[in-house]
Amino acid sequence: MQATAASTATVRPTSCLRPRHLALAAAALAAAYAVVVLQPAINIWLRADYSTNVAETREIRLEDGSVAFLGADSAIEVAYDASRRRVRLLSGQAYFEVRKDSVRPFHVEAGSVDTVDLGTAFDVRRRPEGVSIAVNEGSVAVTSPIASQALARPLVAGDWVNVAWSGTVRRGNDAPELVGGWRSGMLAVKDEAISDVIDEIGRHYHGKIIIISSELRNKRLTGVYDLKKPVDAVHAVAQALGARARQVSPWLLVVSSL
Repeated sequence: MQATAASTATVRPTSCLRPRHLALAAAALAAAYAVVVLQPAINIWLRADYSTNVAETREIRLEDGSVAFLGADSAIEVAYDASRRRVRLLSGQAYFEVRKDSVRPFHVEAGSVDTVDLGTAFDVRRRPEGVSIAVNEGSVAVTSPIASQALARPLVAGDWVNVAWSGTVRRGNDAPELVGGWRSGMLAVKDEAISDVIDEIGRHYHGKIIIISSELRNKRLTGVYDLKKPVDAVHAVAQALGARARQVSPWLLVVSSL
């Protein structure tokens, strides 16, 4: 009888500690997730002077009379002083209509890429692989230490440039009226990578859109898509590529090959 009682006494503490250990492990995992996944978003939120949520756009009148149209899930930091006007695009996309000021140039910084207004309206977008700038009217000068020679020539109306973080530069020219078209809720793309198109649509979708085919990611796309109906837009993208889109849950869309 004594041996049985001793055996029972040694089991009880172990069984009581297990839930506690599991709870501590879960808390540690949650904390690690917050640091790795949420910390960048928290840092942006703390720095931003203006921001938008998923599927929200916003028109902001800056102190000098210039206007910034902030895209969905985007954030900017504004710093004006006596010598220059500076806006940092922390995430997402913004379209600027700049009030001319010969004394204080207007800079938009996105990572290591600096766009200087020369009297214009233009669009700047941060992509996972770099930065895109497109000009609606006027001209801008784009500079970056990672691609200085390729950016020597200013951009004028209709010009666009993609600067990858690797230093690769792509330039082109389209109809100027396509620039900033997302402000009306319609996304017009011409020969863009599907991953970039899905990234843009994804900022209007309350969930996650995943492309599970590496072959699809390398394809390019031309079309017009309704950002107010992101699920329909993803289905239209998939159809145009001969692929399929499946809504696995209300918060998850998967694009895959047929």
